[in-house]
Amino acid sequence: MYNSETNDSTNSAQLNKKPFMRGNSPLAIGGVVLCVGSLLIGYTVGHRQGLSVVGYDADAQQLVDVVDKQKVAISAMNKSLNATVQERDVAVTNSNDLLEKLNSTKAEKDQYLSQALMYREILRLRGGLSLTVQNLAIKPLPENAFEYQIDLLQVSPAHRRVSGTVELRLISGTEVLTVPLEDNKYNFEDYARLTGRWTMPKGFNPQFIEVRLNGGTSVIRRFSWSRGKPVESSTSIISEIPQAEANAQ
Repeated sequence: MYNSETNDSTNSAQLNKKPFMRGNSPLAIGGVVLCVGSLLIGYTVGHRQGLSVVGYDADAQQLVDVVDKQKVAISAMNKSLNATVQERDVAVTNSNDLLEKLNSTKAEKDQYLSQALMYREILRLRGGLSLTVQNLAIKPLPENAFEYQIDLLQVSPAHRRVSGTVELRLISGTEVLTVPLEDNKYNFEDYARLTGRWTMPKGFNPQFIEVRLNGGTSVIRRFSWSRGKPVESSTSIISEIPQAEANAQ
């Protein structure tokens, strides 16, 4: 009796279970599909986010490199600017110093000219000064060349001009050489300076150098010859300097 009831209960439970599975199978399948879809969506989104993070890191590193390069360029520009400013300051200082020296030299020159004018006027009041060779300067140059500077002076009470020619001679015993002057004419009232260059003939060693003024008044002045040390450079071409010519005494 008991076994019969038990079997009936078991059969009844199995019959009830089969209809339940048959009725809920679509729900189970949908749940599985939903789980799989969720996994796929999560993987896709995570993969894309990972790529975005990697791309962001690469862009950030590139930006850092660009900023570093700009810093280096700005530093170099600052150094160049500082150097330029220092050079400008040095140039301005040198310019100011040169301007100050120029003004000082100009003031000294004006003072000298004023004193010279005063002295000339005093000489005129005392009868004046006849034509004379005030100074003769000879400067040795390379390749046996020489430069001359002849200063002429006169003070006329009547402010008359004096004119004529200059002759420069080199004397060694009985031998005389005439120096070819670039400009041997003078015409002035108070002061004149004649300059030029010539090349000394090889083997000629003068004892004296003589200046002759030929004009309304003849003047002859002789100086002892003493040779100084030649300068190291010359601004003119030596081949263009005229040679001295021999002349009978």
